[in-house]
Order: sequence, then structure tokens, then C-alpha cells
Amino acid sequence: MKIWLKYLIAAILGVALGLVVPLAESMGILDVLTGISMNLGRYMLLPILFFSMPIAVHELLEDKKLLRTGARAIAYSIMAVFIMTIIGIGGGLLLSPGRIPLSTDASFAVAPIPAIREILLAMIPANPLQTLQSMDFLLPLALLGTMIGMALSFDRSATKPALNLFDSISRISWQINSFIVEILPLPLIFISAARTISIAATARLAIFGRMLAVLGIEFAIVVLIILPLAIYLANGRKNPFILMYGLLAPSLAGAITGHTAIPAGILLKHLKESLGVRRRSSTASLPLAMTFGRAGTAMVSATAFIVILSSYSSLGIGSSTIGWMLLFIPASALLLGAAPGLGPLSAIAFLCAAYGRGFESGYILVVPVAFPLMSLGAFLDVGIQGIIATLVAGHEDMSVAKTARHFI
Repeated sequence: MKIWLKYLIAAILGVALGLVVPLAESMGILDVLTGISMNLGRYMLLPILFFSMPIAVHELLEDKKLLRTGARAIAYSIMAVFIMTIIGIGGGLLLSPGRIPLSTDASFAVAPIPAIREILLAMIPANPLQTLQSMDFLLPLALLGTMIGMALSFDRSATKPALNLFDSISRISWQINSFIVEILPLPLIFISAARTISIAATARLAIFGRMLAVLGIEFAIVVLIILPLAIYLANGRKNPFILMYGLLAPSLAGAITGHTAIPAGILLKHLKESLGVRRRSSTASLPLAMTFGRAGTAMVSATAFIVILSSYSSLGIGSSTIGWMLLFIPASALLLGAAPGLGPLSAIAFLCAAYGRGFESGYILVVPVAFPLMSLGAFLDVGIQGIIATLVAGHEDMSVAKTARHFI
């Protein structure tokens, strides 16, 4: 059975379980199981990146492809964020997602987006081993791995034992990660059940129907038109839906968990075994795509922020406000790269605070649908990150085409 089908069945079983299990009796144990399941999903991500990145950098340096690989991954990621921001703003303005009744409950706290100062300080910690303790920001780990990989090239005879050690542990980590990917459907059932119970308990869910419908239309346009067209033009006129099919499993995992780091191990496995991307390329480009490529979150945040502005004021949205959004929404998505567990709600809270003018608590309006927004954003985030990693590998001749029937 294909992995994506296992994940889909797990999601359906989780929804069914969440609908039949009593809320009060289930949330305690489900919270524990969900926490364990979320941790299991990203259990091997740091070991894989730490031990694989130096090998990837070393090999890319030998091939003289390191700079181009990194530059392409960053450029494609930032480009995707701006394009998806425009789609989110355009959908919010043209499709008119309506207004939401104002809420007086301002007690809900949202985890803030890391400040630029914090991000810059985290890039070069006093103790480089601290990068192995943080699951929330992968760029410092990638930077450390890059330094080690470059150092492995200075004297082949002296560094060969270390090179062999890193390569050996990298392969062991890949095997453990493959095992986790195969058993993940069971944990996904618990996560899906917990999310279903949470959504079912949400009061006044119907008032968000129009906004969610607009996001659904945007999602369909992106998945059925925008992404296929972009892949077709950038990937040598090949069938784009084959690539998208190969990324279905990690995208589903992103939707179920609402998290972009948890599907990363799944994504690495599918890039290699389904899409034929060489490990040196995916290991080097994926952390950059995850850091700079929160494009789906940008789209969701843009539409939701327009709903908030429309709910607070009936004066409409002027050109100056649109220009402001074109600047600050991509900025919020790029800052979110330092916190893969945060989603659109944190970005919206950042936008409300930055916009000011009495909108500082506007994010409260969309708190009841925080998880649907996270789920939709994470599905697109993970899929677009996988597309970027695949396109980078294709442009640098570091992938081997495989037929869809051989996908895992």
C-alpha cells in the first residue's frame, strides 16, 4: 500500500474516532498520545540533517554546485512566498469572504513570531552544539553542517575517517527515519482524532463558512492551476501532476498535524525514493526551503487578515493598505521560517500588531478556526517546499526520473 494512502486512511479513522469518543473523557489521554505522536514524527529530523548536511556540502563542493543549489532554493522559496501572498490578497479582495462578528474575548494568547534580533543571534550561538537542541530553527544547524562539510575538504587523508563516520551515521539515521515513516499512520490517527474533537467543540463555527470557502477556492486554484503550470514551465514541460503525486504523503502529514517540521522526514524519504532526488541535493536545499518557503501560510494569512480588516471597518481596503500587505505579509512568512511549529495565527497576530490603528487584537476573530488555517497552510507549505527541492535538483542534474507506479 502506498504511504499516502496509509496516511489518508489514518486521517479518516482519526476523524471517525474523534466524532464518537466523548470529549470530556478523551482529551486527557489524547493530549498525551498526540504529544508523543508529534514528537515521533520529527524524532530523527535533527540527526539526519546534522550528519547528512556535511556529506552533502562536501560532495556539492566537489561538483562545484554548492552555491548554485543554495541560491536556487532560497530564490525559489522567496518567489513562492510573494506569489502566494498576491493570490491570498487577490482572493480576499475579489471573492469577498465576508465579515465576522466582533469578539470581546481578548484573553487568548498567541505564540509570537521570533524577532529579527533573536533570529540573527540564533544564527551564530556561543555554543554551536546548541543548534542540536532546537527543533524550531533549522538554519543554524544547516549553517553548522555547511561549515563542517567545507572543513572536510581541506585534507582528504586527515578528514577521511570523519567523513566515513558522518556518512555511516547518516545512513543509520535514514534507516530509522524510514521505519518511523512506515509506522506513522498509527500516531496520525491520534492526532487526527484530537484535531477533530477540538474543531467539533468550536462554537459558532458556521460564521467562518464563507472565509473557509474562499480559502478552499484559492487552494483549488493553486493546486489545480498555479502549481501545475509553474512545474510544467520550470521542469522541462514534463507532466506536473506526477511530481505533485509524489509529494502527496508529506503534504497530507502536514495537513493532519498543522506543522511543517513533522513532515520533513517524510518529505526527505519521498524526495529520494519516489522522485529520485539525490540525498546531497535534498539535504542541502530542504532546510533552506523550510526556512524561506512558508508560501502556503502567506496565502492563508493574507486572506484571513483581509477578513479581519473588513470585519472591523466597512470603509474598504485602499491601495496604501494593499501595498502595506504586499510588504508585511511576506515578511511575516519569512520570519515564520524560524518557528516551523507556528502557523497563520501567529503571522496574523504579527500583522495586526504591526498594522496598529486599533487592530492589535484583531487576530482574536479567527482563533476558533486556528487549526483549519494551520492545516491548509501546512499542506501547501510542505508541498511547495518539496517542489522547490525537486526543481533545484533537476536544474543541477541531481535527480533520476522514476515512474509513478514505483513511488513509495
